[in-house]
Amino acid sequence: MTQDATTFSTDRLKALTDGVIAIVITLLVLELTVPVVAEISGSEGLWPELRSLWRETLGYAVSFFLVGLLWLYHHNVFRYIQRADGTLLTLNVFFLFAVSITPFSSALVTANPDERLAAIIYGSSVFLAAASNAAMFAYASRKRRLVDPRLQERFIRRENRSATAILVVLAGGAGLGYVGSTYTYAVLGLAITYYWVMTALNREGVSAARRGEHVVDPVEGDGGVGH
Repeated sequence: MTQDATTFSTDRLKALTDGVIAIVITLLVLELTVPVVAEISGSEGLWPELRSLWRETLGYAVSFFLVGLLWLYHHNVFRYIQRADGTLLTLNVFFLFAVSITPFSSALVTANPDERLAAIIYGSSVFLAAASNAAMFAYASRKRRLVDPRLQERFIRRENRSATAILVVLAGGAGLGYVGSTYTYAVLGLAITYYWVMTALNREGVSAARRGEHVVDPVEGDGGVGH
């Protein structure tokens, strides 16, 4: 696709995003405390100390798969976006901002599992990341300004509708933190589990579309690009 003076390659944008996400995942594991039995007064051994870390371990696991899911969402979006401009770059910076908060919000929730504000902060950071991703695809696909011009309109509509639906769910989950932190964790847990199951079943994108489905109109002599 020919680039004009206001657009540029997405290569550096994707490289930066991958690098930031790799760092975030690394920082998550650093939140796990390594027990030193010899330095713990009255310790009954390593296994009891490890068992006492179940909350930190659970928080790490959930946040790890959450960040992995956000990376997967970003990866799928940029399968269709072929060029970038200043607006798309700005939206991607908001995405990176939301993702980079994850180690802090995860540690906050782990240390304060019953605090409603901690749950709201955690849920809000997830919502912002998902919203930034959804906004990037919506912006890039509007009039096919930055995507493959052959991208099917029905696919664009379905992805945008599905993105809106999941954003409503995530916003509701964050908002439920005002009622009780458990509700936020339950909504996020169900959303994360659902999309990882869909991925395992070879479905992709926020709409969990089947792989092999044509998302661009075939051109003469070409079978089209599969999803």
